[in-house]
Amino acid sequence: MQDLFFETIAVQRMAMMSRLVSVGACNQEDKAIALDWLAELNAELLKALIEKDKKNPQNGGSDSGLLQ
Repeated sequence: MQDLFFETIAVQRMAMMSRLVSVGACNQEDKAIALDWLAELNAELLKALIEKDKKNPQNGGSDSGLLQ
């Protein structure tokens, strides 16, 4: 089974940041910066997960031993 420990931590951190921004005393500029940052983190996480999935032999990834 794929180890998703670091990805889980990243998602938890993004969720916490989202909650803080939504209920915190942030001005519009701070909220915009936080949302942009969350979007960047999400894109990086999604890219990492896609790469891991491509390499997953159980999903026919590049390490599966099958010719592609």
